[in-house]
Amino acid sequence: MEKKSVIKFHVIFWVVVLSISLLDTYMYSIDTMSVPRFISVSLRIFFNIITFYLFYFLISSKSLNKKGLIFVVFFELAYLTVFGFIFTFATYYPIAYDSAPNPFEYTLENGIKNRIYGVIAYLAIISTLGILSKISLIMYWNQIKQKEKEKQNISNELAMLRAQINPHFLFNTLNNIKSLIRSLPSKAVYSVDKLTGIMHYMLYDSSFESVSLVNEIEHINNYLDLEKIRYSDPDFIDFKISGDYSKIFVPPLIFMPFIENAFKHGDKLKPAPGIIIKIVVLEKNIQFEIINFIKDNYEIQSKKSGFGLSNIRRRLDLLFDKKYELEITKENKIFNVKLNLII
Repeated sequence: MEKKSVIKFHVIFWVVVLSISLLDTYMYSIDTMSVPRFISVSLRIFFNIITFYLFYFLISSKSLNKKGLIFVVFFELAYLTVFGFIFTFATYYPIAYDSAPNPFEYTLENGIKNRIYGVIAYLAIISTLGILSKISLIMYWNQIKQKEKEKQNISNELAMLRAQINPHFLFNTLNNIKSLIRSLPSKAVYSVDKLTGIMHYMLYDSSFESVSLVNEIEHINNYLDLEKIRYSDPDFIDFKISGDYSKIFVPPLIFMPFIENAFKHGDKLKPAPGIIIKIVVLEKNIQFEIINFIKDNYEIQSKKSGFGLSNIRRRLDLLFDKKYELEITKENKIFNVKLNLII
């Protein structure tokens, strides 16, 4: 909530309170006490506003500790004791002035006695509302700041992910291209084109908040085509897409961490298909699934991962809130990731 919105809310609140109080007073207009009553009500509203904002501005993020709260409690007790008497006298005096020969004494003898406890109770409610309103606002702002901080952290981590290509992937790809130059030059050129497409997407296209799913899938295909060079069996990687995704947009690289994780920790000695990737585009959601065999030393390698699964979950939380489902299972050396994005 912006400061302008907060001020607007306060103004509307007090205009409503003032209107209700004045309307209540207007109902007594046929009474000769209408003018004194109007003055009394106006003073009461004025004192309520003073009390509310005195305690509203008394509370700050620095005072929300044991020492600060003790100070606020003692200050409120002193305030209610002193100003309860002053406000009672001030609001009752106009009425006594119009009806008693000695309004000062009449107010002290009757007005204070009859009204002071009610005024103190009312001021206690108003001051408490001021305190709770400010605490609620501080808690709201803190939540917003925390969300922004988490979002910035994820953005920084994502920027690092965008700015770098997996060094092992790049090293293996360049070695493969080097060997292909001698044996299959045309395939080497094909691989260079794929690598160029990957680098362009990582450095430029992925800087946007969302990208076309068509471009994201093209990037995945480029990545998979280069990975396939490492495998003798062309069917080791099984990538299937279904549904109409021509007009769908997704956050960039939303699936890539799972795919890279499959190649990094996957066991390429297993029979084909060793890595199965499925993307199903439906009317209101996108279903992504990847299945792969994992190496015996998966647990050790996964601890050394830079952009881990916990980071991916935080990114999904910020991008989709509760509009996603992520299920990760590891059983019998088979790693299975199911991601359902609601669009």
